[in-house]
Amino acid sequence: MGSWKRQLHLLHRWLGIGIGLLVLLWFGSGIVMMYVPYPALTEQERMAWLAPLNVEQVEVSAWNAWQATGQPGIPDVVKLNSVAGRPAYHFMAEGRWRSVWADTGTVLQMTDDIARSSAASAAPGARTLAVDTVDLDQWTFGSVKMHRPLYRVEADDAAGSVLYVSGRTGELVRDTTRSERAWNWAGSVIHWIYFTPLRTYGQPWRQVVMWTSAAAFVLVMLGMVLGIQRLRLRKRYAGGRRSPYRGWQAWHHWLGLGAGTLTLTWLFSGWLSVTPFDWLSSPGITAQDRLAFAGGPLTRDDLSVSPAHVGRVHVDLLELEWRRIDGKLYFSALDRTSRSLLDANSGAVLPAIPQEVLLHALRATRPETPLLAAEIITSADNYYYSHHTERAFPVLRVQFQSADQTTLYADPAQGKLVEYADRNSQWNRWLFNGLHQLDFAAVVRARPVWDVMVASLCVLGAMLSVTGLVLGWRRLKTRSRK
Repeated sequence: MGSWKRQLHLLHRWLGIGIGLLVLLWFGSGIVMMYVPYPALTEQERMAWLAPLNVEQVEVSAWNAWQATGQPGIPDVVKLNSVAGRPAYHFMAEGRWRSVWADTGTVLQMTDDIARSSAASAAPGARTLAVDTVDLDQWTFGSVKMHRPLYRVEADDAAGSVLYVSGRTGELVRDTTRSERAWNWAGSVIHWIYFTPLRTYGQPWRQVVMWTSAAAFVLVMLGMVLGIQRLRLRKRYAGGRRSPYRGWQAWHHWLGLGAGTLTLTWLFSGWLSVTPFDWLSSPGITAQDRLAFAGGPLTRDDLSVSPAHVGRVHVDLLELEWRRIDGKLYFSALDRTSRSLLDANSGAVLPAIPQEVLLHALRATRPETPLLAAEIITSADNYYYSHHTERAFPVLRVQFQSADQTTLYADPAQGKLVEYADRNSQWNRWLFNGLHQLDFAAVVRARPVWDVMVASLCVLGAMLSVTGLVLGWRRLKTRSRK
């Protein structure tokens, strides 16, 4: 065997010994993640657990409550819901939440009792709720960082619930159960290398994911090259065999040839998940897009509108959010069954924002860019569709004549931007979602077809990894005897 082939064999072997176990765990954890995602508080859970909002208790306008925070300017987001049996305003400004009691106008100061009250609805069978505060733990990565410090509430209920309450607003912001946490150790934690000491630091974690997946890609690519080079279809080996190997080596050879391409594309797409070197990075829906779509920031007049009339029309109200669309104020109302858009003046439910209003709001996001197309779509396209998350239809899709092929989607029933696509995100959709999750078309992602396909291919990849680990272990044992 030539020296270069020998070097490739050695590199393949030692890469396999070094990261083969991690690749095996990636395949196994991928199957777990199909059914148990990383903990998150869903809209449906909020519908079930939020306490009813009694707007008759509101004595202070949102504007006066905002003034009580002592912050300049105007908030980006305003919500009103019930915390510990009292109405409270929640303001988002400069990436931070601040809350004020709507019945007294005083700033909300968090306590253990408020945390227990907010968590109690999510653990109805609990006799005790033990409270402590955390800034970060294994289950609080992601969007809840805006609510730190967090009140961690442990319940002695049958589910073993651990609940997280915002240290800024008093709202329940994340829920976990004993089963969910256990499965996540075998799923998301391993798959994303989500170990707290590492994940706490964003860039080092990103570099670890990027370079381990790159090393795994090289491992499999070398195996494919060597496997093809050792395959004989015409001039066969002794006994008519196409492979020179026997036993575990033969299994590894044939599994590599059979599942190697799949494994290569899977590792490559996993590498793309952290946008290495900012390749295929996309801005998504930006704060500037949302502001332009709203027709400008909320105003003093908007925050001075009383929500009292809404409570008289909607008796099962849970939450109100102030929402501007094309320069006009609306309320987004949440109840036990759905979220709906209300006229801010009458409180009446609006079936949808008129298409011309929605189109005008969308054009404002790119005022200098001509439109290529604008249409209401009632079913999925390649970049806006349901898979793990249900998408709302119909939506207005607007495509701009821009160099990056910007496309925006807006939901007329909710009056909000719901998706963004450009050239980079479109490429990423096919190279990541397509290759990593077999998310190519509706017929493929339909369940249980998708489950069977993805799980079966993960099992093949795991079998390839196991055979490589066995061979690597045997090699290490042989070296230790010398």
